[in-house]
Amino acid sequence: MTNKEDAIAKMMKLGISEGEAKVFTAILEYGQLSAMEIHERTKVPRSKVYEITQKMVLRGMCIEKSIGSKKKYQAVEPARAFQNIINEYENEFDERKQLAAQLVKAAVPVYQESIKNTAGTEYVEIIRDLQSIHECYVGLVKITKREIISFVKPPYSTQRRRDKLNEQESAEFEVLKKGVIVRTLYEIPDPNEFEINYTHIHKCVMAGERARVIEKLPIKMYVFDNHYVLMALANIHTTTSPLTMLVVEHPALALASQILFNHLWEHAYDYQILRSLNKKPKKK
Repeated sequence: MTNKEDAIAKMMKLGISEGEAKVFTAILEYGQLSAMEIHERTKVPRSKVYEITQKMVLRGMCIEKSIGSKKKYQAVEPARAFQNIINEYENEFDERKQLAAQLVKAAVPVYQESIKNTAGTEYVEIIRDLQSIHECYVGLVKITKREIISFVKPPYSTQRRRDKLNEQESAEFEVLKKGVIVRTLYEIPDPNEFEINYTHIHKCVMAGERARVIEKLPIKMYVFDNHYVLMALANIHTTTSPLTMLVVEHPALALASQILFNHLWEHAYDYQILRSLNKKPKKK
């Protein structure tokens, strides 16, 4: 290998210890080496060389040869050595999957019983991490069967990242294809964001969304099937995350939110006004 340090660093990222990586590069370069020779070339303490080489033999990275009264170590062909490591990790992963399945089987009944005991008392989940907010929103969209109503205003969990926005759009477009009604009220954005907002809204409308815009929205909120409410509150006292999202499972709150939505919907404008901002908008 032309760059030992780089090779050692990459092996460590693969999960191989630094000592194993140093020993492997040495025996790969010099062929058969004794423990003393490995120590001299790698500076790994001699007492550690025996421990490391035995572990490497078990992992399929090297073989031990007895030459007279001496033991020497030789690297296993690299493709086979690293495949042995991958196989080891895959076996460990399979074992963990089986353990996880066993834990799920044991934990689900306990969880379901605890839900019964707390039914009617736990309605609210609080989420502050932007990635978790994004995943929660996409998950709720995907399980919607009838209708989604949305009050859309900054700040955005996507932070204008195209990949996140694409994922949210894809989830919406899939449920639209299944006949879900999607109605969205957008707060008219700052002038420098008119174009990006119009592009997104127009794309959603072409997929089947019903959209209108309004000067000011009192809250950022989403209601799914008149059952789940995703309510965003701006964090004015922290810079770690611009949002705190409340997930509320409460049909009465969902109904109240829909009444507010319908009232604002009647006073909103066609989204096309974003293309003619120099004209006074006409109510739809």
